[in-house]
Amino acid sequence: MRLPLWGGWWVGGVLLVMVVAGVLVAMGMGDALTPDLTRLLQPPSLQAWLGTDDLGRDLLARVVLGLGTSVGIALAVLVVTAAVGIPLGLLAGWCGGRVDAVITLVTGMALSFPGLLLALALAAMLGAGVGNVVVALSVLGWVGFCRLARVQVQQVLGLPFVAAAQLAGLPWWRLWLRHLLPNAAPALWVEALLVLLGAVVAEAALSFLGLGIPAPQPSLGGLLRDGLRNLLVAPHVVLVPAVVLFGLTLGLNVALEGLQKRLAGGKPRA
Repeated sequence: MRLPLWGGWWVGGVLLVMVVAGVLVAMGMGDALTPDLTRLLQPPSLQAWLGTDDLGRDLLARVVLGLGTSVGIALAVLVVTAAVGIPLGLLAGWCGGRVDAVITLVTGMALSFPGLLLALALAAMLGAGVGNVVVALSVLGWVGFCRLARVQVQQVLGLPFVAAAQLAGLPWWRLWLRHLLPNAAPALWVEALLVLLGAVVAEAALSFLGLGIPAPQPSLGGLLRDGLRNLLVAPHVVLVPAVVLFGLTLGLNVALEGLQKRLAGGKPRA
């Protein structure tokens, strides 16, 4: 079974359903932010396909916006951590010596901090908000990219085709683009999926604890937190965001496992 394909289809299916639902919401089929006290905690119906929450807001619309918020934050964390970690790792592996020693020392110090606890502390100090959540989750996220890029560069530098390119006078930036980055890409793709998965779960945890996305902007973790108050009388307000979050993380896990198996034993490319 092609696990990367199944995982990709799974994640794509979840996102496609939410995009279609978002189009329907944009056409006026639900309001995610405006309370309606005449339809509190209604079960799923033709008027509200997934029911309403404790303020009468359409749950489908809120889940669509919440999923978009969670995925958007995860992608922002991925971009920030990759933009910081990959160049530092390439620089450490390329230069070696004192530059490598300093960057390795910094990454080692960063790894000594528990990531989620540090994110909780930063989110508590900075306050709720999209930008603050991205900062809190990116502080240590770059370390994995940096260490992987450094190791991959050190492995490739000893190969004959790299030495031949250096002897031929190939500029360093072309050597990076033609040889170093392509050979480091498989491991970095795996790390990218790990960062995405970790960011989705961490953002949900922060929002669940009230340190993530502030009300009334919905997020998957915030929807779970708000729904727990009415779990016994209206279980759909918890089940819907929980199923969406579970489906997204399951798809990312399946894609990650399949990608790791597919890339195992790959040979360097000249």
